[in-house]
Amino acid sequence: MVIKLVVIVVCAAAIAVALVVIGSMAVDGVKWLATGLGDLFRRVGSSAQERPALTGADPGDEAEPADPLGQLADDLRAARARRWSRCRAIQERAEPTESHRYVQLALDGWLGDSHDGTDDPDQLRNDPAGQIALTAGLVADRVTDYPAWQLDFFDRHGVRVDLGAEVTALTTSAANVRDQIDILGEAPALLSTDDEVVDTYIAKALLLSRRLDGLVERLGALAEYQQIVASIQHRQDKREWLDRVSAIDEFENEVDAQWDRSEADRMRTAADESEMLASIYLDALAPLAKALGREH
Repeated sequence: MVIKLVVIVVCAAAIAVALVVIGSMAVDGVKWLATGLGDLFRRVGSSAQERPALTGADPGDEAEPADPLGQLADDLRAARARRWSRCRAIQERAEPTESHRYVQLALDGWLGDSHDGTDDPDQLRNDPAGQIALTAGLVADRVTDYPAWQLDFFDRHGVRVDLGAEVTALTTSAANVRDQIDILGEAPALLSTDDEVVDTYIAKALLLSRRLDGLVERLGALAEYQQIVASIQHRQDKREWLDRVSAIDEFENEVDAQWDRSEADRMRTAADESEMLASIYLDALAPLAKALGREH
């Protein structure tokens, strides 16, 4: 009994010593951790003071071009090329035209009071806005070249477009934009450092470019109308052709063709018989001819 009591006392003492040791280690660990964190915070604070503060960029903000006028020039050049390509494609579908009435109307409207009597379409073709007026005139002339344009179909259904009014409207608008482009002029070199001047110039230039884009869209609609008239002409030509060839009776011609083949066979038979009879006749006639010759 005494031995058990001694063992219990010894175990309790050992546990107490262990707890003391563990507690001492925990206290040392906390002190070490606190010291380490303090050093870390001091280093971070020192680095923040040495480095300049970074300004965060708003992800929604777009970087402005270093040369806004140069970017504008590139955008306008691309827009001009796009409009020229579309106008050229429309012209290729419209040319050549027999009539020149509406091209002349476009020339007169484009030149206005400055018309010197020289009727050269290249005056319009070489101008970014003038090509719109020229193309409108070509399309209108092509429409009037179709015989189907004279059909009362367009009037009966109320779908005939006033080509003269459309060409005049496009030409007048194009000339108006041309005049405004002349007023705007080139990029203001002397004021290129003034943000207000540069922003205003860019806004006006882009506005006029969009205006020309709108005119090209309207021109495209006129070109689509021309294609519709062309399809009506195609259907009319097809119907007239079918009506004309319907007079050719297939059954009657088939009978005649068969009769001709029969006649050809009969003719060949007659020729063969003639050749055979002729050879027999000539063979019999030759000795007789010789005998008669001797008698004479």
